[in-house]
Amino acid sequence: MKSILMRITLIPFLFILFIPKLTYAESKTFIKEYTYQASDFDSKISSRTIALEQVKKLLLEEVGTYLISETSIMDFQLTKDKITSLTAGIVQAEILSEKWDGKSYYLKAKMSLVPQEVTKFLEGLRENSQKNRELEETKKKVDEALNKIKQLQDERVTGQRLENKQNEYSKAVAELKAKEWIDKGLVFMNAENYESGLSAFNNAVEIDPTNSWAYINKGWALNTLGDYYQALKEFNRASDIDPQNPWIYVNRGVSYNFLGDYRQGLIDEEKAISLDATISWAYIDRGWAYIGLGNFNQALADLKKAAELDPKNPHVYHLRAWAYSGLGDKRQTLEDFDTSLNLAPNNSWTHWNIATYYAVSGEKEKAISALGKAIRINDTLRQKAKKDKNFERLWNDVGFRKLVE
Repeated sequence: MKSILMRITLIPFLFILFIPKLTYAESKTFIKEYTYQASDFDSKISSRTIALEQVKKLLLEEVGTYLISETSIMDFQLTKDKITSLTAGIVQAEILSEKWDGKSYYLKAKMSLVPQEVTKFLEGLRENSQKNRELEETKKKVDEALNKIKQLQDERVTGQRLENKQNEYSKAVAELKAKEWIDKGLVFMNAENYESGLSAFNNAVEIDPTNSWAYINKGWALNTLGDYYQALKEFNRASDIDPQNPWIYVNRGVSYNFLGDYRQGLIDEEKAISLDATISWAYIDRGWAYIGLGNFNQALADLKKAAELDPKNPHVYHLRAWAYSGLGDKRQTLEDFDTSLNLAPNNSWTHWNIATYYAVSGEKEKAISALGKAIRINDTLRQKAKKDKNFERLWNDVGFRKLVE
């Protein structure tokens, strides 16, 4: 089998890419106001950051209450706190108006959502253990920052001690600001606007260089943009901060796989599995490494395990299709590609993988058709196709040239 660089769209907020557009569904809007009274430690910027976090909490509380009472979300057996935490990673607050008078910061914001879409998203997100872990750790860090801010405001100090407390206060506010940029970055990534996502994660890292998830997300963005060596550096920084987080090694293994260093990819995925044997992505990416090494039977075993852990993840099937292809099972190969497509009809990388398979198999028309669908969803693939050697046989084809020019 010809060596193939398979491109997988990864991790946080993965499932939102696979929610069908419910254009006929009714949208629900929630609006809240919050006024923050500035302390002696505050500037306009810190006051706005705190006010924004507080108004988002009010909105998410109301959204969570609504979802529990008006949708089938209780069937998922999630607590209200869990629903609120997960929804924070889906719905963004839009500021309607704001005002600063030097003493207080007023914010009015809204959240708009289609309940059916959010419910469907949460159903899938239950199985996305990286996002669950990230949201839980981020929520804990934000709560600690808000508690620290309140504690410092309640203290009465002067002199040198006041300067020390100001530094502590600024650090706590920075954690809130970093979270704001991470949230923005995730929205960009799920819209496949990777450059803007990377920019947002860069801001998060600059504001709070101790946030391991900021580095993980930055590495994710770099992987999607093809800068795998820089992505490795970001994952290495994350591992220095939080070496027991298995998701660092899951993602770093992806970078190595993209670089064709499949043996190092195996090492990282095995490290992730040793830390948490329930992560489907570790088996998916280890399967990818085994495919790269030509060990299709072991790849198939890993990908079957991934399907047991995460049966609704389309990447399991379009990667498993390559394992079957390596074993010469065309019927099962096409069946898995169909399963992947049914699960993710609007995901550009699903169509890209199908196009790659047909191109390598010499089925030109099917390859161009699938590639056209991928490019219509994600225009950045137009330039990628011109350089990807999997499409080398098509580079001089009139239909291919018309598609990518």
